[in-house]
Amino acid sequence: MQLASAAAATEALASGPSAAGQPPSYTFHVDVAMAMRHFPWLHFHMQGDGEYQPGESYVVHFTSLPWFLPKQHHDADLAMLDPTMWPKRFTYEEIARRPDGERLFLLHAINDPTLKEATVTIGAYSKARQLDAMYNDGTHIQMTVTRSNINGFWLPATLTADIDQPHMALSASADFKDYDFTAEANNSVRNE
Repeated sequence: MQLASAAAATEALASGPSAAGQPPSYTFHVDVAMAMRHFPWLHFHMQGDGEYQPGESYVVHFTSLPWFLPKQHHDADLAMLDPTMWPKRFTYEEIARRPDGERLFLLHAINDPTLKEATVTIGAYSKARQLDAMYNDGTHIQMTVTRSNINGFWLPATLTADIDQPHMALSASADFKDYDFTAEANNSVRNE
């Protein structure tokens, strides 16, 4: 990516409406309902604890997973959903601007060889609304995020996803809840 593109994209993200501002560190819980979209049509539930550190990390650690999921699925990195984390992790450029003000950005990982590319739709308050990610192993993930005003910050309330992996197609519906902005809550997740 050329520097001009990076500078323009950074300026576009920084100039977006941000009445709610950038949140401080927080923790949260996630409940995820998963369903296979093919035989044997299994439905299962996952739960996880998440932590957000501004500009540093945005991770969910799943504490409850079905037995058949591989261990690499115990953690989910949500950094693509937070443009403030992009400069350290991705090259990115604005590729489209819709009449409603939404902007589309193309991302390529700096240090993650598994990610082929991702397109992120940024909506109101410079927050990610949609994600379309392609991985080198053939996995394709499409997400839509719905946000709510929580303590004055526009944070994820729900997330829906279609996950198409080689030999497995899944649908997911996640509820984000129990946001906690206290330092004690952040330290408890970090020390586990």
